[in-house]
Amino acid sequence: NNVKNSKYQLLTLKQRADNASCPTVSIVDMRAEKEKSPHGYLFSSSLLNGIEKRIEQGEQIILFLNRRGYNTSSLCQDCGKTVSCPHCDSSLSFHKHDSILICHLCQFTITPPPKTCPNCKGESQLKYQGTGTQKVENTLKAIFPGVRTIRMDADTTRHKGSHDQLIRSFKSGKADILIGTQMIAKGLHFPEVTLVGVLNSDSSLNIPDFRSTEYTFQLLVQVAGRSGRGALSGEVLIQTYTPQHPIIELAAKQNYEAFFE
Repeated sequence: NNVKNSKYQLLTLKQRADNASCPTVSIVDMRAEKEKSPHGYLFSSSLLNGIEKRIEQGEQIILFLNRRGYNTSSLCQDCGKTVSCPHCDSSLSFHKHDSILICHLCQFTITPPPKTCPNCKGESQLKYQGTGTQKVENTLKAIFPGVRTIRMDADTTRHKGSHDQLIRSFKSGKADILIGTQMIAKGLHFPEVTLVGVLNSDSSLNIPDFRSTEYTFQLLVQVAGRSGRGALSGEVLIQTYTPQHPIIELAAKQNYEAFFE
């Protein structure tokens, strides 16, 4: 808008660094995947096939999910309410490794997690819902025994120097798959990465922010740019329950001009 009003000068990059080819981007309709795979709620059959193929070929994979933790909420099956932060009113996320419920906004914690609802004191056990990066990592290791993974999120990078150490480890080939949140979406150059999988790409479309579509478009375009940055061609699979959403379609086409309009 500022360019159109002659306040800014628009600069565009017409080609990738080192003349690398752009990756092929596909949209995967997760509504059709529930019947195909026992892990269809999390991984599509095409993504699992792509991961297996890259592991066999000695290439690397990035899986992007902008949710850390193991489960993103805990639901009472009696009153239907989720266990929420008393300060922020947001759902507390379950972190299995530390056995805690934590608020990702203010760091309020409940440990150990309650077994029954603190709201209605009902007898039913809490039902954990939603998927975070911890659960993705655990599920992958169950599907592909022996697979080497690195997880990058606010939990694994809280100590000084850990961020750089994890990046160096992945770049040197010490892991097959890098699983992470938005911190892996931009600015990273891994020439051996030939597959990027975006899990639950709809989640950021539903945040209560009028910029949510812009934020989603930006994240998808940036994370797609991590694939095929070297001599090998790249592929990107965007998993979604809303494949016809215009933002998902424009991000798959990397069409910034149409998105702006």
